[in-house]
Amino acid sequence: MLTAPLPSQIDIRKLVVKGAEISANPPISSLPRIADLLAEGDSDTEDKAGSLAVNLRFYIDDERQRRVDGQITGTVKMTCQRCLEPMPVDVDMKFELGIVWSEEDAERLPKSLEPLIVGDELVDLADIVSDELILSLPYVNYHSPADCKQNIGYSSVDPEHTDAVGKVNVEQERDNPFQVLEQLKFDK
Repeated sequence: MLTAPLPSQIDIRKLVVKGAEISANPPISSLPRIADLLAEGDSDTEDKAGSLAVNLRFYIDDERQRRVDGQITGTVKMTCQRCLEPMPVDVDMKFELGIVWSEEDAERLPKSLEPLIVGDELVDLADIVSDELILSLPYVNYHSPADCKQNIGYSSVDPEHTDAVGKVNVEQERDNPFQVLEQLKFDK
């Protein structure tokens, strides 16, 4: 199992022919494309944004499709949109990619596979993992109401008409703007 950044500049065709499997625990800092999505923590920790375990399997399936099947598990720290504090988000996702060389090949893939267009160039595995991770992370994150530091709860009650306990004072009723219409109705 690798604990270093995922290999870059890999000929994915060779991995598929060999039926290779790669398992790694890459530091989140080695996935720069997701850095903007994650919360910043203490600079004292080695990898403040969380930890991931990545498993990639390269093979040719029964239908002669070149494939990459992967699983990403772990925890990343994202920002709560209410209190703006870091919060852990669990990641547990699987993906199945069909390796193709052009857009035309991608259109012929079975619907169960997402295309990974590689062309003739070498592939950076960190980019593949980053793309799949970006697609799986929630767009907006919130702590549970009990854990959030922001006071949660909105009310349509005017705070000037409530007592210390929060009950509405019924004796102070507001003027209804439609009372004038009620009078017009009965004046006929």
